[in-house]
Amino acid sequence: MVNGPQISLKNIFLSFGEKQIFEGLNLLVQPRDRIALVGRNGSGKSTLLKVLQGLVIQDEGERILSKGLSVGYMEQDLI
Repeated sequence: MVNGPQISLKNIFLSFGEKQIFEGLNLLVQPRDRIALVGRNGSGKSTLLKVLQGLVIQDEGERILSKGLSVGYMEQDLI
């Protein structure tokens, strides 16, 4: 079993143009954690998943994944 956090986001800042998406976001996912992302349309849920996967690079902050960990993500708009 892996010790320590699997995923860590530290002080993440991300904006698209003038729109601030994340400001000082911190996230820690430990082994066996279960998480759910709930929020209004346009609040950054899909963007957060893309940051976790490395598809979107944050403006500031640190993204750390446990060695050997890969993050999967299925687009909500498949068509």
